[in-house]
Amino acid sequence: MGYRHLSMNCRCGLPPSRIDEVGITDDREIVIHWWCEECQRVVYASKSVDSCWPAGNSTVIPEAELQNAYDAQFLQKLGIVDD
Repeated sequence: MGYRHLSMNCRCGLPPSRIDEVGITDDREIVIHWWCEECQRVVYASKSVDSCWPAGNSTVIPEAELQNAYDAQFLQKLGIVDD
């Protein structure tokens, strides 16, 4: 499985040692929440889901189709094949 690395740092420059929460807003933003060990503060970083999409790939896959693909892949890993 391929993925794109999302760089995250606190204002002090330290990356998170542990991520506490990851979520998606109604506005299609990925939100990542952690505690900065250096600053002793709560940090929330957000990034548009659309800006994370690989450049040059403007194809949008419908959510139902994507879920079906994930479900099929999961079942395949369990050895269950749909004929």
